[in-house]
This record gives sequence, C-alpha cells and structure tokens, in this order.
Amino acid sequence: MTDSTPGYQPEEPVLRPPWLQGGDLEQGLIDTRTKIVGRGMPPRDPSEPVFFPGGPPRHVTGWVLLLADGDRVAVDGPLVIGRKPFDVEGFPGAKLVAVVDREKTVSKNHAILLPYDGGLFVLDLNSTNGVAVVANRRRSAVTSTEFTPVPDGAVIELGSYLLGVDHVPAAEQPAS
Repeated sequence: MTDSTPGYQPEEPVLRPPWLQGGDLEQGLIDTRTKIVGRGMPPRDPSEPVFFPGGPPRHVTGWVLLLADGDRVAVDGPLVIGRKPFDVEGFPGAKLVAVVDREKTVSKNHAILLPYDGGLFVLDLNSTNGVAVVANRRRSAVTSTEFTPVPDGAVIELGSYLLGVDHVPAAEQPAS
C-alpha cells in the first residue's frame, strides 16, 4: 500500500493512527489477497480506519447505514443495495437503495442486508467485485450462499464502495 492516491499527491505524509505507526501490526490482520478492483484503484487496507461524512441528524433507532455521500439509511427491513437495484426473489417489498459509484465496482444488485433478531446480516447477490465485512481490523469475505453477520461499527465493502454500519439503541436517542 502506498501513501498516495492516483491523481492526488499530498504535500505532507499521510497521518496514520498510533497503532499503525510502530510497524508492529500483525501481518495476519492485513488481507493480502485483495485484488485490485475498479479502474486501477488500489485495494483498501482493512486495518486503516474509515471516516464517513456527517449527514443531517435523523432520529432513528436500530441499524443505520452510512453512505459515502453522507446520507443515512435506516435498516428496518430487508434492504437491497446496488447501482440500480431491483426486487430480489424471496424478499418482496425490500427497500431498494441506489448508490452512486463512479468507478462502477458496485453491481446493479450487489448485496442484501437483513436485520434479524437484533443483529444485522449481509448476503452477496452474486456481484462482480464481491462483498466483504471489515470489523476489528479483520476482513471477512461474504458469500452468496450464507448470510454473514455485520457487527456495530463495521465497514461493508461493495467492490471499492464503502458503507458504514451503526447501531443506535433507543436509549441513546434525544428526546423530541
């Protein structure tokens, strides 16, 4: 991994979190099998933190997706994500969430998220560039045959598009 992004040359070195500066990070925590996705985009190091832009505050409880453009989407039922999502057999009435991916690493129907029994789960819908869940500095590939649990604070990779996941308990909501 390099400190430069194609087309962007920082004047100062990229700042790293303290736990990455010492070089003592276990190599087993870094996914070295990630293939390059998109048009020359380097793979993302799962040990790097991801920050999502702040969106307008919404008074929601439960699972919330943080999109790259700052929008927040409540996951209150099955949710299909893709560039041009459409209905998925077996999940009638699922909410369709279209994301803008200029690199086109996100498939038209890329993944489905499902809240169940207090948890959140994701399934790859046979996408071209795959789905992964990154949590606790570990990257887990998601299959198209089994739902994978998504912990609070995780990042879901749809190709090279990143989604943040947040769980907002009802007790933390401000009084209206």
